Amino acid sequence: MFGRQKPQSGPPDVDDVCKMLDELDLRYMADRDRSAILLGFEGDNGEYDIYILVNQEKAVVYIAIAHYIEVPASHPNLDQILRRLMELNWEFSLGKLEWDPNDGEVRLSHTFTTEDGLGTQALGVVIGYLVAAADRHYPELAQLAA
Repeated sequence: MFGRQKPQSGPPDVDDVCKMLDELDLRYMADRDRSAILLGFEGDNGEYDIYILVNQEKAVVYIAIAHYIEVPASHPNLDQILRRLMELNWEFSLGKLEWDPNDGEVRLSHTFTTEDGLGTQALGVVIGYLVAAADRHYPELAQLAA
């Protein structure tokens, strides 16, 4: 599934990342003008939209499950929820949970530095890990946020 391709040298552009996703047999929509890619996944506990933002100039690829849960700053259990998000950040071997206090969006994300390239296998592992972690913890977090 992940192929044995060596990482390309130098930062990838959006077309390079799309080729990797093709090698992984993943369906996606690319907005090349914005260097953005959208993938959808269905897990046992929910459906997840993954956004991949490619910044070749800064040598960064950002992957995020956007709108994972919503926790407005006015939520009555905000302290408890943020504490649980931080506990999960401590447990995760890849990725981090981010909370935007302006709109309440919680994301699960990972950022690659790509000055030395990016490999197909690494991209596939991170996408798989993020989806599995999101799906595993979604019931608990959705209940806390309800």
